[in-house]
Formats: sequence, structure tokens, C-alpha cells
Amino acid sequence: MKDGTCPKCGSTEIMTNLPVPDNRSPLIGRAPIRVLVEEPRPAIADPFWMSDGASGQLQAYVCSQCGYTEFYTDNFENMYKKYKQFGLDQ
Repeated sequence: MKDGTCPKCGSTEIMTNLPVPDNRSPLIGRAPIRVLVEEPRPAIADPFWMSDGASGQLQAYVCSQCGYTEFYTDNFENMYKKYKQFGLDQ
């Protein structure tokens, strides 16, 4: 749908880059849903160990004619670098 056409019905009336909020957080309100690539915790970790990682915000593309929806994540290039760096592709 990023090309502007719905793959289901062929409409070109597409709503783009819509945020996908998580409504479950009473403390911070409506935060955007994020996809996370996180460094695995080592078997023996220092008490002050902090994980490294990268995340991207989930965005929706919605067809205004049939409702078909696709989700995309921003920052995917950096997420993939971390994914490879952490050996998560094995």
C-alpha cells in the first residue's frame, strides 16, 4: 500500500502513516506501539548490565474503501543492524 494502491480492492484512497497507540498504559497514556530488537541478556551478567537495542514505531496504512490495513515500522535499517550484531538471525 506504500505505492498508494490497495492490494485488495485497488482503491487509491489510502490513509497513510497513522499512529498505532497502545491504550493500556495508565501512567503515560497513549504511547505509540514500538517494535524492539534487544540484545539478549548474557548467562552471567554484571549487576549493572544494560541491554542495547533499537526500536521502531509501528504505523498503519488503511484503505478508506475496504478497510484493509498494513503495518510498517520506521527505523528498520538500524533495527536490522542490531539484529545482525546480536546474532539473532541464526
